[in-house]
Amino acid sequence: MNRLLSLTLLVTLTISGFTQNPRREQRKANQELRRTERGIDDPKAHEILDGVRKQLKSYSSIKIDFTYLLENKQEKISDSKKGTILIKGNQYNLNFMGQNSISNGKTVWNYNKDAQEVQIMDVDPKSTDLLNPIALIDNYEKDFRAKLIREDKQNGVAVMIVDLNPYTNRNFHKIRMVTDKAKKTIICMEIHDKNGTVITFRIDKMQTNVAAPDSEFRFNVARHPGVEVIDLR
Repeated sequence: MNRLLSLTLLVTLTISGFTQNPRREQRKANQELRRTERGIDDPKAHEILDGVRKQLKSYSSIKIDFTYLLENKQEKISDSKKGTILIKGNQYNLNFMGQNSISNGKTVWNYNKDAQEVQIMDVDPKSTDLLNPIALIDNYEKDFRAKLIREDKQNGVAVMIVDLNPYTNRNFHKIRMVTDKAKKTIICMEIHDKNGTVITFRIDKMQTNVAAPDSEFRFNVARHPGVEVIDLR
């Protein structure tokens, strides 16, 4: 799995978790039906994820400082990077590896500072589940079977470890989520690729209900003199 897909999964795990949806009740009923049809392998895992989803939805905005870790022991590959993301509803502002990705929910601006260019694209509705932090959690029942692995302690904090295994063929075979048992928030997420690569997103700091004006979720060309605009819409 490449880094771009990994980043979209991170955004997915964070945004849609607190995105409000007027059709939520109908969707919830459909999810319950799917659970019944496919069989609930672990009701406790669903209880944990539902608790995290509810907690995230209680925030108006979230700012996260995170560490990205990529490791493949067989290939002797190890990499670590830092990043930040600001999220409000289905909008986000992501800074990672020298690039700034901004979305207002309809348009995406990918700004490369070194190249002095910004690419503009429409949000792909078909990719909503990957580009919205917690369409993954908000709709996890649709694509994943959840299983509680164990309750544990990490750095003195009681945590719940849940695996999400996709129903259909993916590049990865599982996503492991570690959540704070008391706070009902995500501590880290591991994406286990089929080629042996493990990508980990560790949340170093999370601030909730922070100032997040709409201007943070739109790219202002006037503030970047000399930038080349590549409109791909």
